[in-house]
Amino acid sequence: MKVGIIGGISSYLSYLVWNNYNSNQVELYSLNNELQNEIVKNCPSLTSYRPPAFYCGFLHTVIPTISRPKEKHISFFEKLGDTGISVDFVDKGQSINSNQPLLLIIPGLTGKVQNGQAYVNSLITQAHQYGFNNIGIYTYRMLSKDADFHFVPPFQDYGIDFQGADKEYFRDDVVTGQTTRIDLPADLHYTLKYIKDKYKFKQILAIGCSYGGVQLGNYLGRFQEHSYIDAGVTVCSPHNITDCESNISTIMDFTMTYILRRGLNINRHLFDDQKNYPQQWKPSISKAMNSLFVHQFDRYYTSQIYGYKSEVEYYKHFSSSDRFSHIKIPMLCIASKDDYAVNIKALSLDKLLSNKQTIVCLAQCGGHIGFLEGLNADSTWFPKPALEFLRHFSKEQKIEFKAI
Repeated sequence: MKVGIIGGISSYLSYLVWNNYNSNQVELYSLNNELQNEIVKNCPSLTSYRPPAFYCGFLHTVIPTISRPKEKHISFFEKLGDTGISVDFVDKGQSINSNQPLLLIIPGLTGKVQNGQAYVNSLITQAHQYGFNNIGIYTYRMLSKDADFHFVPPFQDYGIDFQGADKEYFRDDVVTGQTTRIDLPADLHYTLKYIKDKYKFKQILAIGCSYGGVQLGNYLGRFQEHSYIDAGVTVCSPHNITDCESNISTIMDFTMTYILRRGLNINRHLFDDQKNYPQQWKPSISKAMNSLFVHQFDRYYTSQIYGYKSEVEYYKHFSSSDRFSHIKIPMLCIASKDDYAVNIKALSLDKLLSNKQTIVCLAQCGGHIGFLEGLNADSTWFPKPALEFLRHFSKEQKIEFKAI
């Protein structure tokens, strides 16, 4: 009897594993069938995701963060003057080849080469395997201990109409020009121009992960044909921040708030002296450091330095979903249905698809930038379709790849 029960259970579990490896794990969405067919043909990994059986989104998210990455990379930190903005060039010692494209990785709140963030290291390793030799990791101003809060990049507030549709979101001192604010898309544009002018890259391709994807979408939608990026990918990005905040799980809310507080702690000392930031800013650093939830942190800190009236206006205006219809380059948006940090509602599928150059890849599972695959969950899937997508458009520009 026991043998029969055990055999039945084993057979059922074997069936589940078999079914998992033979069923379609992703859904593709696009209003451009010709483009979708072209991408499916040239990006085989896009439809070959095979996650480990019985893994939920929580495991996909947590396991990579607690395990030490197999890959470790040497990066060369390049500061852009005294702005606090920087780019980590990976393996720069092998020399930069301007005839090959630059792959720019725009991480979320935790992604750096130095701290061993798993998804960044995995992405770099696979990028080398796909022939990308020029790789840079963008570090934005808000995560620098030497941030210059008075720095105003060229093209500050480009694409924003303070006298029209955008006026309702910003404080009066910003609208009237009495003070400046942190404008992340303008910072990114400044960085890209710096890189382009110095290294003469013929092409820049970008991957934005989580909040990095929100920055990427905002930048491309605001700067449109004036952007320096030729093709882009977003991974697990909250394109609708309002819906993301409304549907985030409690444990991820706590976790993300902890990460935000840790990020603020890097340059908290700068707020000890009023001379280090515009006097019109009214952040409450102590309240932000004691926040338990993301919306509290954004109320007391983020919205203040970005120039918004409150966190509500910040979420509405900085949601990249409303910018997608203005993006002029091919985009691939990868997301997971079981992402505990970025709920599926935050994808804003209809708005993303308003752009016929956008393809959305929605995986059945994968958590938040997890996407483990294989029986032993020993590899990460999302870099493969992302890199194949970008490589395809670099091939269109007849750029030769030489794997190292």
